[in-house]
Amino acid sequence: MVGAAGAALLASLVATPPSVAQVPEAVTGLEVEQEMGFATLTWEPVAGVTEYQIERTPVDESNEPVGEPVITGIWRPNRQVDQSEPAFADANFDPGDRFRWRVGIEGEHFSEPVHDTTLPQWGDPEAPGEGLRTGWEQTFGERFTTDVEEAAYTEELDELSDRVRVVELGRTLQDRPINMFIIGYPNPPETAEEVAAGKTALVNCNVHGNEPSSREACLILARQLAFGEDERTLDILSESTILLVPSINADGRALNRRGNATGQDLNRDFSLLRQPETFAFTEMLRDYQPDAAFDGHEYGNNQAGDLPVMFPRHLNVPEVVHLQSKDLVENWLYERGSEDGWWFCPYGCEGGSTVGMSQETILRNTLGLKNVVGVLLEARSSGGATRPADGGSQTPEARKRKTYSAMYTFEQYFDYFHANKEQIEAAGEQGRQEQARNRGDIVFRGSYTVDPFPAPHPGEAPPNPEIPGPEQILRAPVCGYLLTEEQYHGEREDSPEGFPTTLADRIEAHGWRVQERARGYVVPLTQEQRGLIPLLLDGQAAEPWTSAQRLYGPANHRTTLPDSACGKVTEPPSRRTPATAELSYAGD
Repeated sequence: MVGAAGAALLASLVATPPSVAQVPEAVTGLEVEQEMGFATLTWEPVAGVTEYQIERTPVDESNEPVGEPVITGIWRPNRQVDQSEPAFADANFDPGDRFRWRVGIEGEHFSEPVHDTTLPQWGDPEAPGEGLRTGWEQTFGERFTTDVEEAAYTEELDELSDRVRVVELGRTLQDRPINMFIIGYPNPPETAEEVAAGKTALVNCNVHGNEPSSREACLILARQLAFGEDERTLDILSESTILLVPSINADGRALNRRGNATGQDLNRDFSLLRQPETFAFTEMLRDYQPDAAFDGHEYGNNQAGDLPVMFPRHLNVPEVVHLQSKDLVENWLYERGSEDGWWFCPYGCEGGSTVGMSQETILRNTLGLKNVVGVLLEARSSGGATRPADGGSQTPEARKRKTYSAMYTFEQYFDYFHANKEQIEAAGEQGRQEQARNRGDIVFRGSYTVDPFPAPHPGEAPPNPEIPGPEQILRAPVCGYLLTEEQYHGEREDSPEGFPTTLADRIEAHGWRVQERARGYVVPLTQEQRGLIPLLLDGQAAEPWTSAQRLYGPANHRTTLPDSACGKVTEPPSRRTPATAELSYAGD
């Protein structure tokens, strides 16, 4: 017979089943896909989890561990456009190594393992041309390719591949060559005029000497493009020309410093042209007229994404060029990179929003002002919190991750160019036409605003707005600038010894039209680089060459003034419409 207390206990056990201990939910569905220099891991998301650990262990052919496991990556939601399909690009290993990968949740179980062998270095080592290797590849990132090795590698590529033609753009201050690969299929165009007449994509690989990862990437890419027989490579090269400038700053690379032999930061000189390297590069832009360009760098903010990128933002850049460049970043690199496990973000990203502004001296802005669809790459120097196995910014592991991520970026850029070349070419042409009409106000410094994406998203932390004040906007309808004989032909004092230049030389390098007059030399604004000219010739600008005399013409809002009419009046005519009517981006 059961007492009252026993009955109550029995009733409670019947009414309430015993609690079941919570079993940690493990990650499932792990897959690993090998790419050149990295492996993309994907898995099924676990509800409520916002951080995953990626574990990698070296193994032998029998899948027995031959080293200790390491946490090589940390996945967080803001590296992904679609968090329902998590992916992580594991890098920093030697091509050809074999690993066991697992993905887990901190303090919980790891997934079932996946064992796989990574891809070897590109190219059959026994095949002529394909078997070439850079100094960086030979040492697996222990050191960078020397200038002597680069010269020999470049010469052999030029000799062994019918697709490659190498031209020397100029010389550095220490007399190193500034070479450019011209690559096409079955043969590259023979002249600059032929390149300019076709569809052309450019990569400037190493403007800062101590940021060489993109240079190493470009040298490997040159070999792939020269000898690759895959359908993708042949399609791209059959319809476009690829230009690679591996070492514009060869002196800085040899000295392992940011600037050139004088210490000048070349990425603050692409408008000013005080240095032989930027001067030669600008002559190339004038002659070869690429439709699109990428500029390779490294970035020291370890809170940033793997691959910070930014498009031209200066408000004088034609809107159509700005938007096409922005499309490459936001609708291609964010999306494709996210799918393949790379974390692209706007230059600055977390904790670095004061960069990425409107300086026209910076190549990405100079390109936009010249109607070139362009993007800056800033591969993150150190692994930071999300890549703890890098061990710093100059370890072989970090160098491999940076170089292969730059290769991935440039390959995505080539794919975007191939898929959108008609739109890119049309954007450049529209930009040239708009600028040549000389309509609207001139902005000396000010940027298109980059709106944040709703978090979590790779684009959640854009650079700061840069709204121009009244003193940064020229509202008077200037039609050109008058330079005196001394201003135009006088030798400049801002170039280094051994590289004398005049404004006449620099203007010719930019490709501007000049009209000689009795009182001097007129640079009209009815030109394709109308947005750049005042930034160098107007005394109100932030970094001008000189303060030339502003010239005005008769008030005319419907037709473009001929050069002969510019300077007929000495004061700006009154406008028939409000000053901001033609500045469509004034409030951006």
